[in-house]
Amino acid sequence: MGSTHADVAVVGGGIIGSCAAFYLARSGADVLVLDPAPGTGASAGNAGMLVPSQSVPFANPATAAAWLSTLARRDSPVTVRRPLSPSLALWIAGSLFEARPWRASRATRLLYHLARKSLQLYEELADAEGIDLRLRSTGSLRVFRTEAAFRQQSRVLRTLAGFEAEFDVLGPRALRDAEPDLRPELAGAIGFPHDRSLDPARATLAIADAARAHGASFRAETVVGARRAHGRVHAVATDRGTVTAAWFVIAAGAASARVGRFFGARIPVQPGYGLSVTYPADRPLLRHSVLLEEAHIVINSGSRSVRLTTGMEFGGRPRDAPPADAGPRLDAAARAFVPTLPPRDTAGAPWRGGRPMTPSGLPRVGRIGENVIAATGHGTLGMTLGPVTGHLVSSLVTR
Repeated sequence: MGSTHADVAVVGGGIIGSCAAFYLARSGADVLVLDPAPGTGASAGNAGMLVPSQSVPFANPATAAAWLSTLARRDSPVTVRRPLSPSLALWIAGSLFEARPWRASRATRLLYHLARKSLQLYEELADAEGIDLRLRSTGSLRVFRTEAAFRQQSRVLRTLAGFEAEFDVLGPRALRDAEPDLRPELAGAIGFPHDRSLDPARATLAIADAARAHGASFRAETVVGARRAHGRVHAVATDRGTVTAAWFVIAAGAASARVGRFFGARIPVQPGYGLSVTYPADRPLLRHSVLLEEAHIVINSGSRSVRLTTGMEFGGRPRDAPPADAGPRLDAAARAFVPTLPPRDTAGAPWRGGRPMTPSGLPRVGRIGENVIAATGHGTLGMTLGPVTGHLVSSLVTR
């Protein structure tokens, strides 16, 4: 058990922590990242989508309706698993409050512009640092099985059009031309040409390596406490020693609320658990990344794998296993849209991970103490907002 000093200690080594470490180290700071298993959490198992088009926050009128439907429907996009903690009950109430249309519209505008800036920073990272992020510039498609669901997107399109977002409306024939492997009788799709995708695990590790190249250090340690005095945090205790620093950054994803308590801060983050299944492939199955709207499934098709992602489950415990039938159910739901999916028996085991969700759907990025910065609460947009968050954290420290 020893003691280490750094200019900045970052708690969390996922995409947010890695991006923060990169920009801080590039600015000249001595950075130490603490994470029990850097790069292996939700940043590795998510859909790998960089999607300004998905900037509507989780707290919106449609989600509020889903909260109510979950009481009656097993296939609701939002589900709750026991045990249900008092803090989660308060969080749900806060999310319903934040779901009022004018608040959701304001949050959408902010998220959209942050997402566009973040995509620009991804491209700068790849060019200036020579990082192989394997960005795929294929755009995304929001696909609809029924005409009714297709028509219901008019409000979303009006909102995005107000931000000068570019999109294309594809009827059945245009959709067949764009994606021949989709089932032909679908109602249509909305295409977003500026969306991107990547391999999330590879990208997280590549940015962490770029941070190391600028002098940052990563250590596989778990933070178990903090030492505070006179309004400042002076050190954190880990399972292997003590780390002192001038600044501390909480980028611990779904665990940020627990870590925040060590620092004397309340961070209103709850884990929203998602599920993914990955198939091996010898070629890209689809030309675009695809959101199957009615099934609430995202398909990211890379050169060597196809990943299906779905679900938003609250409650339960971090180590709870996916339901026994989760993989077959996800496969069947996706195959109703994409019959050419690789064989079910080639898929890996279902993965379950927690996204850090705030009641408003907006990330919490800013000072929460004299020398403590929160960088968490990105929900389903963690990969999308990684670079812009890292850039903001660096600015807060260096300025």
